[in-house]
Amino acid sequence: MSLPDIPRLYTALAEWLACTMYLLALRPRFGQAATLLCSAAWLAGLGIFLQLTGNVPLAWWIPCMVTAVAAMFLYIYVCCSVTAADAGYCCARAFILAEFAASLEWQLHCMLWPELGGGAPPALLLLAAVYAAVYGLVHRLEFRRLRQHPALGITGRALASAVIMALAAFAVSNFTFAQQGEVTMSVFYIRTLVDLAGVLVLSVQQEQLREARLHQELEAMDSVLRRQYEQYQQSRESVRLINRYCHDLKLQIAAIRAEQDPGKKAAALDEMESGIQMYEARNKTGNAVLDTLLTAKSIFCQQHDINFTCVADGHLLDFMPTGDICTLVGTALDNATESVQTLADPEKRLIRTAIYAQHGFVMLRFENYCEVPVPLDDDGMPPHGYGIRTVRATAEKYGGTVTVHCEDNWFILRVLVPRNP
Repeated sequence: MSLPDIPRLYTALAEWLACTMYLLALRPRFGQAATLLCSAAWLAGLGIFLQLTGNVPLAWWIPCMVTAVAAMFLYIYVCCSVTAADAGYCCARAFILAEFAASLEWQLHCMLWPELGGGAPPALLLLAAVYAAVYGLVHRLEFRRLRQHPALGITGRALASAVIMALAAFAVSNFTFAQQGEVTMSVFYIRTLVDLAGVLVLSVQQEQLREARLHQELEAMDSVLRRQYEQYQQSRESVRLINRYCHDLKLQIAAIRAEQDPGKKAAALDEMESGIQMYEARNKTGNAVLDTLLTAKSIFCQQHDINFTCVADGHLLDFMPTGDICTLVGTALDNATESVQTLADPEKRLIRTAIYAQHGFVMLRFENYCEVPVPLDDDGMPPHGYGIRTVRATAEKYGGTVTVHCEDNWFILRVLVPRNP
């Protein structure tokens, strides 16, 4: 017995829901009102298009499906702040998910009420139940994690793999229907199982991509840690040499003054001594590691016309090992100096640092002037900000938190760590 095929409006709703899940998980391109208007217009347009093309000859069926998939791609690309590769990857996954949801729902419908139309109340209740179950389960298993890390970073190879797998699943799932020319229960069984296999395969690929991305971030964070510690070792040796050099120069100046005392030469020597003192390690915070980092950074800022001010109680960091202090302070200051170095006006190259106790916590506050506000992702971090993510990972080791925001042309990084955890 030939069964009715899936209603076109059911298919339109399934495709709209699949795309909307990505729209909710990814960063929207427009405001809420514009996004809602675009979403409603796309649902209406897709429903009308699929309804009008529901009875086209088989030769026109594939062009119509290609048009529908193109509309899904444009919906995701226009409404979400993603690249074309990311939108194409999401479109491939959303298309197979929609095919599976629509096929499963209509298969159950034909098993229960083969003679009942899609507009009957029991059919609509089944539609709501199945779509809610499918999309709710997928959202719980995958899209909640996607919302926490919305940056996909899909490569061309990953996009090509997803598209090929989606096309293969779609072709196999509809091969029997195209061959028989009529819809039977066996057609639904094959279509549903193949679409489910496609969803699972693409989900496995997504998990592999996520793990690869996490591995890449860990490697980048580890590189930052190693670089910070190496910089600390170099800075400690440089500060030691500078202090010894300054001490030797002071002795030479004292000897010259003892032998000759012309007024002009004394004034010149005073000026020379004052200039030398500028390079002495004058950061005395009470923590040797912090002193080394701040002194090295002070010298760097003087060489690059950066106004660097710091008020710090180094004893508050005595409970931390050298590596963690280098990560928290060194990485934050590196980010600040890299940012202000791009400013053309030397008077705007400003960095402020403070480390102090606050209600049983240690507050590390780093501020630098920025002419353009730094965009933040849904996680509250700058995009590709591996340095700040390393700072956050280190703070979380002690039960601390990291917050980032821009205010009045100042980029502010706050690290709050429990005191002596």
